[in-house]
Parts: sequence; C-alpha cells; structure tokens
Amino acid sequence: MTKKLKKDIPGFSLIEIALVLIVIGILAGAIFKGQDVLEAAKIRAVLNDIDRIRTASSLYHDTFGQWPGNDSNAKARFGPGVTNGQGNGLISTEEAPQFWVHLAKADHLSEDTAPASKLGGHFTVEGDLALKKNFLILSGPEGSGILTPKQASALKAKAGESDPSTGQIRIIEGAGAAPGSCVSGGTFHLATKSPTCIVRVELH
Repeated sequence: MTKKLKKDIPGFSLIEIALVLIVIGILAGAIFKGQDVLEAAKIRAVLNDIDRIRTASSLYHDTFGQWPGNDSNAKARFGPGVTNGQGNGLISTEEAPQFWVHLAKADHLSEDTAPASKLGGHFTVEGDLALKKNFLILSGPEGSGILTPKQASALKAKAGESDPSTGQIRIIEGAGAAPGSCVSGGTFHLATKSPTCIVRVELH
C-alpha cells in the first residue's frame, strides 16, 4: 500500500514577510506621528487660551481701572448677578469666580466660569501678596499637576521660551508633587512621566 504524499503547504516568502513588516512599521510611525500632531494642537490651544484670557483681563483693566473679580464697582456697572471685589488690586481666592463673571458681563469673554483646557484641568486666577501681582493658573484639582515635564517644555518652546522660571509663562510643581519632579536644577525633569507641573502666567 503506497503512502499518500503530503501536499506542500503554501507559506509566505521572505519578500512577503518583509513587505508586511514594512507596512506595519509605516502604520506604527503614522500613529505615533498623529499622536504628536494631536499633542502639538492641544498645546497650541492652551497658548491661545492664555493669550485670550490675558488680553481680556488687560482690556478690562484698561477700561475700568480695576482687575476683573477685584472690581469694587462691578455691581454698579453690570447689575444683578455680579459681586463687587475689594478693589485693592489683588484677586483673592474668594474673588476668583467673579473674575470670569466680570469679564463675561463686559463682553470680553463668552463664558462666565473658569474654562477647561485641552490638556485637562481648569484655569483660575490668584493674587500673589508678596509680588503684588495677579496670575493666571492652569492646574488640576486643588492645584495638582496637569502637565508632564515634557508637555511643559513643549509649551514653553512654542511660546518662544525655555527657562521654566522666567518669561511670560512660568512652570512650577503642582500641589502634592515631589520636589524636583517637574523642574530640577533650573531645567525640566524629563524623566518624570506623570503630570506634576502647573502653569503660572502673570496678568498685565
């Protein structure tokens, strides 16, 4: 009795395998490139928000002579639904929600609440008693970090800046972050992959 010979099982040639690997590599590269483009767009959106809010608050100050939120004559200007500030030039924690209300009532911003950013978290404002200046803050809940050091570095670079502690945009550790986890020795600690950085921008 003769044995039946097994039919040859068709397989992939080395060329076909190489082509498949090349296609996989191209697709993977496109995915990573797409993620980079999306990240860059989010960072640009955050910078646009910063410019928009700073411009609105500056216009308000130029028009009325006081900062939104801290405006002691806001109720007389805009009527019901508005609370006066202390008028001392520094926006307190209690006055921060009215910052957005005053700007919206003056038609300088469309929203009357703190806006969210494309990178997560929300903007808020606070007065620095020591520096006698008001700052726009981007952070997570209760002042926690919202950006990784890599994202913060990219944000500074797109703003034409590099040093974390100087320039229009300042980067510091968020609440609860380990010292040096965002900025260490005057440079971004890029080894940190978690969001430990927050943004502080002086209002002018």
